[in-house]
Amino acid sequence: MLRSKWILVAAILLTVTGGYFLFRPSVNSWKIVNNPPRAEGPVVAFGDSLTAGFGSGGPGRDYPSVLSALIGREVINLGANGDTVSRAYGRIEKLEALSPSVVLLLLGGNDLLRRANLNESFALLGEMIRRIQSGGALVVLLGINGLPLAAPLGNRYLETAEATGAVLVPDILGDILGKGSLMADGIHPNGEGYRIMAERVAKTLKPYLR
Repeated sequence: MLRSKWILVAAILLTVTGGYFLFRPSVNSWKIVNNPPRAEGPVVAFGDSLTAGFGSGGPGRDYPSVLSALIGREVINLGANGDTVSRAYGRIEKLEALSPSVVLLLLGGNDLLRRANLNESFALLGEMIRRIQSGGALVVLLGINGLPLAAPLGNRYLETAEATGAVLVPDILGDILGKGSLMADGIHPNGEGYRIMAERVAKTLKPYLR
């Protein structure tokens, strides 16, 4: 009897998870807002220490600098060490003053590490994306799915991108986090790790550039 019960539970779990993966949207299959961008300004990277380039080893090795060379356009770096979603939202006017055509958004890791309410953080992230889009910018959301205890996080980025019509670069730290040759510390990539990040962003971004 007990064995039959566990078989039934396992079957239900397989059905639920299988249905989720069967019906989850493919990345960027949704309608992208501001494609092409309505704004005429620069490409801007906005985020936390992963944008600022903490641990990169020096100027020019952060992912926005490497990305600039890959796409042949200036990428302005507005990364700030320690930013949570709410702290970044508090300085969004600095971003808006540039009238950006494309905004690369990488936030949420510090919210997780500081045990913030992730429902509130991602609701605010969605609000931030919509506010940026209202200025005519294409938003590219960089997702994280590799921080310790962050298994649910990747789905949150997918859901946020789909709900707002942002472009998604999923799992930006995939196969970087935890590899000593690519990391400066337990969280931040080194220059080589940031180069891989830049290549992933460039691959996703190029079809949307005009």
